Amino acid sequence: MKKILNIFIFLCLAFTTYAQQAPLYTQFMLNDYGLNPAVAGSRKDWNFMVGRRTQWRGFEFAPETNFVSVVKDFGKKGYRRYWHGVGAYIEQDKFGLFTTKIANASYAVHLKLSSKYFLSFGVAAGVKNTDLSSSLYDPNDPAAAKLEPKVIIPDIIPGIYLYSHIVSVGLSVKNVYSNQLKQGRKEIGSAPTKIPPVMYITASRKFRSPGYDFVFVPAIQAQSTFTSLPIVQFNFMAYYRKRVGLGITYRAHDAVCAMLQIWVLKNVVIGFAYDYTISKFRSAKANSIEIMMGFTPNGADDDYQGRANVAQCPKFDY
Repeated sequence: MKKILNIFIFLCLAFTTYAQQAPLYTQFMLNDYGLNPAVAGSRKDWNFMVGRRTQWRGFEFAPETNFVSVVKDFGKKGYRRYWHGVGAYIEQDKFGLFTTKIANASYAVHLKLSSKYFLSFGVAAGVKNTDLSSSLYDPNDPAAAKLEPKVIIPDIIPGIYLYSHIVSVGLSVKNVYSNQLKQGRKEIGSAPTKIPPVMYITASRKFRSPGYDFVFVPAIQAQSTFTSLPIVQFNFMAYYRKRVGLGITYRAHDAVCAMLQIWVLKNVVIGFAYDYTISKFRSAKANSIEIMMGFTPNGADDDYQGRANVAQCPKFDY
């Protein structure tokens, strides 16, 4: 009975992750570089971010994602017409039988379009390693004899990013290079598992209160595999004096999420999100938890500085 239940859970996860095919983040505005390499260099100085997301907590072998990233701008001097950004990103995503590890480095060039608007083009390149765990099947079973335990394929992610101190719009595509889990003669499954390209479109707008005590940031993200209905998230954050933020996210037909972000000292932000499932999975209490922490040496001053403090960075991230 337990084996049948495990197989059923695996099938549910496999069909769901086929539609998703890439990690999904509630706090996508905090992990914007992880979704779009063109973001690297849009903020000053070094920026570090780590995060963990545990999804569908009522299910065994449910998706679990961990990541770490670092980005840095350089050549950004005064009113130069262009500058550069570099970054590195490592991510581990577990779902059912599969564990996917991604490691890439990125480069972006930023162009000054006007006194208010900037445009960047970026690309991330690295490797994607997919392992097949034997925890849900017997490796001695003849039916599983042809299963390959590991496949390593190249990973390329292009992106474009238009932004100012007030608005931002980004587009990126994952799984561009290869759409099959196949490495030479190695392949997972009798027919290679399909990995369709995944497109991310993200947009945000900042609104400030008259006294600049409050900043409101509505944002939207659409994630699509081009072959299925897109996953759409509507996000709204309200910040008070750049010290604490409260927000809510609605993921269409899937979940309602609450978010809390707190700035510690002047350069560390901690973000927490809780997803309450509203789909049929709610009967299994399949809710999700997400934690992120970011650090930058170029943080806000301890004393609130009104308008100058709110607008010092292209986006209200730190």
